[in-house]
Amino acid sequence: MKPNVFTIPASAPFLKALIDALLDGRLVKSYPASRDPLELARATLYLPTQRACRVARDVFLEELGSGAAILPRIVPLGGIDEDDIAFAEAARAELPEQALAIPEAMGGLSRLMPLSALILTWARTIAPKQRGQQDPGYVPLVANNPVTAFRLAQDLARLMDDMTTRQVPWDALDDLVPDEHDRYWDLTLGFLKFIRAEWPKILTSGNMIEPAERRDLLIKAETERLASSGDPIIAAGSTGSIPATATLLATIAKLPHGAVVLPGLDTDLDDKSWEAILSESDAAHGHPQFALASLIKRIGIVRSDIAALAEPSPHGRERLTSEALRPALASQLWQVLPGDADFAVSADAAVKDIVAIEAANAEEEALAIAVTLREAAETAGKTAALVTPDAALGRRVAALLERWHVAVDDSRGQSLADLPEGVFARLVADVARHDFAPIPLLALLKHPSGAFDGAAVSALERAILRGPRPAAGSEGLAAALDAIRDQIRLHRAKEDSGLHHSDARLTLTDAELEAAAALIGQLRSTMAPLENLRGAQPMKTLAAKHAEVLAALGGMTRDLKAAFDEIVEAEALDVSVSDYAELFHLAIADRTIHRAPADARIRIVGLLEARLQHVDRLVLGGLVESVWPPEAQADAWLSRPMRRQLGLDLPERRIGLSAHDFAQALGAREVILTRPAKLGGEPTVASRFVQRLAAVLGEARWKQALGRGAHYVALARKLDEAEAVTPAQRPAPTPPFEARPRRLSVTEIEDLLRDPYTIYAKHVLKLAPLEEIDAPADAAMRGTAIHDSLAEFDLANKGPLPDDALETLLAIGRRRFEPLQNFPEARAFWWPRFERIAAWFVDFDRQRRAGARALSIEIGGSIPIAFGNDTFTLSVRADRIECRADGRYAVIDYKTGAPPTNPQVQAGLSPQLTLETAILRAGGFKDIPAGGSVSELLYVRLRGGAEAGKEQMVAFKDGGSPDTEADRALAELTRVLAQFADPANPYLSLRHPMWKNHYGTYDHLARIKEWSLTGGLDEEAGE
Repeated sequence: MKPNVFTIPASAPFLKALIDALLDGRLVKSYPASRDPLELARATLYLPTQRACRVARDVFLEELGSGAAILPRIVPLGGIDEDDIAFAEAARAELPEQALAIPEAMGGLSRLMPLSALILTWARTIAPKQRGQQDPGYVPLVANNPVTAFRLAQDLARLMDDMTTRQVPWDALDDLVPDEHDRYWDLTLGFLKFIRAEWPKILTSGNMIEPAERRDLLIKAETERLASSGDPIIAAGSTGSIPATATLLATIAKLPHGAVVLPGLDTDLDDKSWEAILSESDAAHGHPQFALASLIKRIGIVRSDIAALAEPSPHGRERLTSEALRPALASQLWQVLPGDADFAVSADAAVKDIVAIEAANAEEEALAIAVTLREAAETAGKTAALVTPDAALGRRVAALLERWHVAVDDSRGQSLADLPEGVFARLVADVARHDFAPIPLLALLKHPSGAFDGAAVSALERAILRGPRPAAGSEGLAAALDAIRDQIRLHRAKEDSGLHHSDARLTLTDAELEAAAALIGQLRSTMAPLENLRGAQPMKTLAAKHAEVLAALGGMTRDLKAAFDEIVEAEALDVSVSDYAELFHLAIADRTIHRAPADARIRIVGLLEARLQHVDRLVLGGLVESVWPPEAQADAWLSRPMRRQLGLDLPERRIGLSAHDFAQALGAREVILTRPAKLGGEPTVASRFVQRLAAVLGEARWKQALGRGAHYVALARKLDEAEAVTPAQRPAPTPPFEARPRRLSVTEIEDLLRDPYTIYAKHVLKLAPLEEIDAPADAAMRGTAIHDSLAEFDLANKGPLPDDALETLLAIGRRRFEPLQNFPEARAFWWPRFERIAAWFVDFDRQRRAGARALSIEIGGSIPIAFGNDTFTLSVRADRIECRADGRYAVIDYKTGAPPTNPQVQAGLSPQLTLETAILRAGGFKDIPAGGSVSELLYVRLRGGAEAGKEQMVAFKDGGSPDTEADRALAELTRVLAQFADPANPYLSLRHPMWKNHYGTYDHLARIKEWSLTGGLDEEAGE
């Protein structure tokens, strides 16, 4: 009997044509025999995917015209199980015992964990012995930790599935000759032989088999069952790329009551070119019809024996697709196409509804796709889908469609690891892994799944998580919070606290600090199961503790519980807490959750999910080389020649499957082809499928498609275009006279001169900047500790320095650096530097005291200056003022950062020391009489590096002296203050900046990057 094989053209709706043919009796002879409601239930229909099965049920109901019916048994190929076979045979009482005797499969984590353990065992013990660690060429294997081993186990599992699928026995490894390959492949081959001996023992001990083996055994059992069944059997939509599936299809095709329906068989290709597809060349594997051609040959028929169940649609592109994807060995036949009138008519009709979008980059491609899908969504009843192998592109398009509230069904779902509950679970593990480091801790505390007290989180962040990192663990957090509470208490009592008066933490209230302490207590108790674990632990132990913590924090969901149960039940793999977080991420990454809106007419699907689907508009996205078709991935365990020798699939096989998906997709009525010109900043190459299509269509027709695509690119660009672009202007706030500051320190005068906006933000708006989260050693904190140490040392030693001056200064420094004990990184960096500073400073201080009559340390002073009809106070706290032997004074300032340069001081833009001199001369310092003369202005730079300290004398050109420059600086300040006393005078941003486009703390508030490059820098800038 001739096998019963059919095909449905790519342009015809596959499932509708299939079901129509089935109901009309064109598939299986004498079926259905009647309109009996139970008649349809006799049949079994095999489809490639679960999604195709779900859609088929809906199409059946549409074609039957009733809301309810007893449908055929619809089964996904590869999803056959014992229950399917048992249910099908129950009515006939012919249940085959062998079907139910098939062992369970060892899959998922239950398989990957022991594989990872074997890889680690090999890498750590067996491989070094075999290779000889004393060998000068010895290089350790990369699989030296559980995370790397798990990734390799995933590759190994795919190889094992491939060998099972292609029916390659492990013994075939013995036929490979290592000398013919690189030494690396010799090592991997040694491991595979090790696995061959060890893995069957693990399977046998659990009475389990490989997942692919179990699938093939079930398909074999189903094949045997069908051979004796008298009910109608139809298999549709499969290319038979798996040998066991191909055997099942061949069996069904030869049954008197069976039928096989192939998707998109190329009936236009000439016979000679068709024969080229069946050749053994690598290029043949990359042809879209390779799998179908192999299946037809296996069934034992020729292409002309296959009848079509439906005619191509009027827009059908079958001829165009056949030519575009013609085998490379037969591409010379393209030369005759320009003179082929029939092809010209076919190509003109085919290209009419093809749109080609060439976007500038991935973002623009996604936006253009979103525009095309939104256009479809606004047409009543119209359906559309994006098909792409690029999951990132799919997510980007879905996010863009949300801006228009377009419901989207992403059939691929989302990885549990990327869903909010999965991210929260990963953050819990990350907090334990990083010992409560500020960034992962704040991410956990602010995650919506956590339900922590927001006010307490904010208080904790402001108190100890900004600035240098506290000591490790919850104990480190508690110690850091206790220390800052003590400092705040001392500051409020006007005692020496080590906090600068401008420190933002001083604004924290007692209630906020108490809430932060309570939050630390909550974290300590809930995180204890994970935090207290030390050393390597079985993976399931860590997972159980992790689940306990997650439940205590209120973040456990049903999907997460199922993931934890799988991890706990898997074979134990010993891991450290630091490795566990990443391993947990990998373990849940493959768990996909699908949550689709009920009314979505727009879908985003992968290549597998797109098979047999039919929509009005189909967008094919990411059509660049390495994406569609995919890049040929190297096998971590076998080289290409080794795979060929074993008879495993070559990378070209994946190209052929993606080519078939492309050919099927071209059958949609409206087809939109998209690609980015750049991806990840690198130029892309258009997919070979698109290049072939453009070549066959010809330049004129392809330009038409590009022209239609340019319309959507223009719309996408239009979305972000403004009707008129008005350059941002430099901010120029003019607060009323009453709000303008009446008191500034000499160090703030530089801000007033260079960037008045800083004074406005700080003193008018009263905005205090927060430190960065988990910042490096803080300049203000260590500067305060160093300044206070030197000041206390000098105040305690008014006369000559004692012999143990260095020890005394270091003892003071240890006490002043105590607040940094809770920030070990900052202390570890700055204490050695302070030790070098102290040694240098003692020598410097001795030399200075030798020529000084008296010292004034940390002395405060001020003078009044007219400010409109009010008075302005210029204040200062001088680090050090010396009365020299000649009765004149030296004004000294300590800098732990970079001091101003001489040109900056001479220009009057860094007037700190000259204004201190003016205050001294005006009698603004207690115990220093007015009229004094200053002979020396000195900056002392204290870095603690290779150059621990350095004196930098301020020198003036043209014979200027500190006294005359002080008078000039005071006069200039008086003039500037008179200007700012005018309510109409603005506090401009970047008036005299040290750098062109930035200045300091409040640059982001002034939005400098928006106006400094767009013409907003007005005439006063830089005057």
